[in-house]
Amino acid sequence: MKTGHSFFKHTEGRILIAGLALLGCFFLFILLSAFFFPNYLQQLLSITATNIIFGRMAGLSIGIASQMDTLLLVIFNFFIESIMVLILYPIFVLSWNKLNLISYQPLNQFLEHSKKNAYKYKPLIQRYGMIGLILFVLTPFAMTGPVAGSFIGYLIGLQHRVTLLVVLSSTLVAIILWVYFIKNFETLLITYSDMLMLGFIIAAIIMLVWHLLKKHL
Repeated sequence: MKTGHSFFKHTEGRILIAGLALLGCFFLFILLSAFFFPNYLQQLLSITATNIIFGRMAGLSIGIASQMDTLLLVIFNFFIESIMVLILYPIFVLSWNKLNLISYQPLNQFLEHSKKNAYKYKPLIQRYGMIGLILFVLTPFAMTGPVAGSFIGYLIGLQHRVTLLVVLSSTLVAIILWVYFIKNFETLLITYSDMLMLGFIIAAIIMLVWHLLKKHL
């Protein structure tokens, strides 16, 4: 197992360091927002949680419903998805190679589920190569998108830098396209923004309760 200083000399370690550095910047940005732009704080936290739990399209919908500046919305969502990729991708690679960096059971369960999901889509992506990977990343749902796309990029044999370049650039394009698409429904989203947010909260609670019931029963 790669440990200590030697681990961070390897590509996976450097990618993970970059992801953790971005995560630190994210927390600093949230902290500064709480002090200097408190009106934006709830929007930022809502978008973050919704993006992580329900996927890109849900997070963007919350941002547009709250009338966040479009450029800020694009950059912020790209920032969130980049952090997820740069942290989870190297951990996935290590896990695939039987090098367990983190012994946290929920994360291990997520990785095992991701392995099955990535392996299921591998033949389809492999058939169309990089174009297939780009289209996979453009899909806005939680079980597709950049994180799963980066896993599949590794499985079909792409180099780390190629996988990350394709996945992250496709992610930025996807965010811009979906913002443009959702903007056509902006009036409707603003009208029902409170109901939309409440719906996502209720769905998240139901998912949490269901997970706890499955775990204990």
